[in-house]
Amino acid sequence: MSFKDNIDKTRLPKHIAIIMDGNGRWAKERGKDRSFGHRQGVESVRTVTRAAGNLGIDYLTLYTFSTENWSRPEEEVNALMTLMVMAIEQETPDLMKNNVRLSAIGDLERMPSEVRERLDRCMRQTASNTGITLVLALSYSSRWEMTEAARQMAELVQKGELEPEQIDSELISRHLTTNF
Repeated sequence: MSFKDNIDKTRLPKHIAIIMDGNGRWAKERGKDRSFGHRQGVESVRTVTRAAGNLGIDYLTLYTFSTENWSRPEEEVNALMTLMVMAIEQETPDLMKNNVRLSAIGDLERMPSEVRERLDRCMRQTASNTGITLVLALSYSSRWEMTEAARQMAELVQKGELEPEQIDSELISRHLTTNF
């Protein structure tokens, strides 16, 4: 009997979120370039996505690139963006084969056009997949998300479609990009 056979699937969460942090430090501790760690992170994503999908997890959110990451050295940010484009390109066939749907949250307008275009293409290609949904949080922060939700609700109030008294935690939740 395998470890997987001993898991009570009725007790598993529907959504798992992972903060992708420490890849660069991991590489430096091993005497490697930070970019080596980021490339190894792509391998970890593949492994975790397959495992979560095999367990029947509905959503896997990977906090991949926070808004704070824009303050890293330009060379590192450029390397991460290049890696992202390459990883999406290389992983799309595997996502299709494994019935994984790709989604993204965050301030995607800040992402370089090449990243956005490849991401959009992959999301369109995988949109009809019915297995696990892999959500990449890119240029994401909770402050950004709360600000966007507040702006959306303010626009509804301005249009007369919402009264301020109607704003409650449930309405706020419905306006969050993390509302799955």
